[in-house]
Amino acid sequence: MHDEMQNINNFELEYYYDANKSLDINSIQAIEFKKKTSNFFTFGYIDGDTWFRLKVTNQSDTKQFIFQLVEPFFQHVHFYAKKNETWEHQEAGLTLYKEDKNEKNLSPLFTFDVEANTSSTIYIQLTPKAGKKTSCFGHFNLETQLKYNHSSPLGENLFYLFVFGSMFIIVIFNFFLFIKFHDTIYLYYSIYIMALAVYISIYSGILLHTGLAPWYKELTVSAPIFIIFLTLFSKDFLKLKLYLPYIHKILNYFIIFIILSFPYFFYDHDRWLATVAPLSIVFIVPLFVFSAIYVVYKGHKEATYYIPGIILQMISLSMVPLMARAILPHTQTTHYIFTLFSYVEILFFSFVLVNRFYATQNDKIKLQNELLEIQKHNEKILEKKVTERTSKVNQLLKEKEVLLKEVYHRVKNNFQMVVSLLWIENENKKAQDDDDSLLELINRIKSMALIHQYLLGMDDYAQINAQEYIHQINLEIQKSYTKTALSMQDNIDDFNLTPDQALALGIIVNELLTNAVKHFKKDEVCSIELSCKKIENEILLVIQDNGEGFDLKKRRNSFGLKLIKQFSKKLHASKSEFTFTSGTRYELLFTL
Repeated sequence: MHDEMQNINNFELEYYYDANKSLDINSIQAIEFKKKTSNFFTFGYIDGDTWFRLKVTNQSDTKQFIFQLVEPFFQHVHFYAKKNETWEHQEAGLTLYKEDKNEKNLSPLFTFDVEANTSSTIYIQLTPKAGKKTSCFGHFNLETQLKYNHSSPLGENLFYLFVFGSMFIIVIFNFFLFIKFHDTIYLYYSIYIMALAVYISIYSGILLHTGLAPWYKELTVSAPIFIIFLTLFSKDFLKLKLYLPYIHKILNYFIIFIILSFPYFFYDHDRWLATVAPLSIVFIVPLFVFSAIYVVYKGHKEATYYIPGIILQMISLSMVPLMARAILPHTQTTHYIFTLFSYVEILFFSFVLVNRFYATQNDKIKLQNELLEIQKHNEKILEKKVTERTSKVNQLLKEKEVLLKEVYHRVKNNFQMVVSLLWIENENKKAQDDDDSLLELINRIKSMALIHQYLLGMDDYAQINAQEYIHQINLEIQKSYTKTALSMQDNIDDFNLTPDQALALGIIVNELLTNAVKHFKKDEVCSIELSCKKIENEILLVIQDNGEGFDLKKRRNSFGLKLIKQFSKKLHASKSEFTFTSGTRYELLFTL
């Protein structure tokens, strides 16, 4: 050491493996250390003690130094440095933390002094858990006390902070997509990233700076969790249920196997991580690679970007167990490559999901456009059918009008034939007994025939002009009684009636006028005044003559009065009344 602000992270140490765990600080000094390792070391799974020896030469102005084991999760770490010709002993590790709950024991960090321009030898003893083989790999760091005091965890772990920050953004984005689209693949991916982030924080030692180190063992459950959710994500994204149903079923059984292995994990998580985890990776990752290549070949083009991502994940996940077993050397490169490849793999998968999102949106827009085209096409077809149907309906209506006019014409002619026959019969009868009974029947039939005559000449068969219709009845009565001196005056408003209303009103007017003429016995002129007024939505009919009147009680059963009563009931909300002041007066009020 030649600088008071110096940090050495690349140096060599001598080491000796004590398989019997029989040596102490006094006896180890007599042992010849024949092997060397860099400060990044790995010895695989061992159950003996590993001793390290390092000679520190101080050529700086400071005498205080820090020696640190960066991977913190060792069971028991002993540190020995001479002070005043006596070996000073410091220790840390999970075993001590379980005894006193002092969080300082979670971080194997040791201070020692070396006077300026002198040398000193230090010893480090790594002791695994009794009766168990434990992975022994990590790296040492040596720096001056002054350098350590001026350093911060934030500055030393910028790479990991960047990785975790990116992971956090990706998780939030995927949670948003899951909430928006209810697609579980985004949820699987989010949980996978969170579990992987926890595992990286344990592996890198970042967990020490979060206050979660006491729950180190519980948090290692992130390893089986991210394996489960990587499997769920992959089989859904690759659509294995569609393309490879047998592999889909195998992966479902694999997930069940991992879940069933949880009791073993909590019993001995080190052994689980040493056996089940690497075997799981060796089993599923090649299966994912094969499945991805197959589904791409079958047309699932989105899986193209999945292949490099899962290959990187296979490499990164293989790093830790290979280093733990000392198959792969633990160097500065291999130390960070697990986190780096995991991060790059996450970026690949995120790109895959973003591509999936945009593909889904494009498919949605394409589908909407297709639906709009179908709608437009259907509208054109519907419009064409409506036009054709309308044309057909109009043609049928014209044919119906022609047929209806023909019916009205024939009914009118039939009425006219009946009237002619009755007229001949009436003339013969009058020559014998001067009875006008047939004449009354003729006038009734004429009033009905007038309706068909008016309908025959009109475009709207639902409306009959009341003014023309009633006036025509008045004229027909005058033509029928040529021998009687008649004076008929009418005052009729211009309004329309339905055929049913016209028929009822025509019968009533015909009966009243016929009765007025028939029963007039004076030698004077028979004077009749007819008024038909429209008052808002009501019609008021008034017929007044200058006759002698009649006894309503005596004649209430006469055929003519019965006709008047029955047909007045056919008019809506009708009210009628006879009065006999200065002749006979009849008033009828009804609603259109």
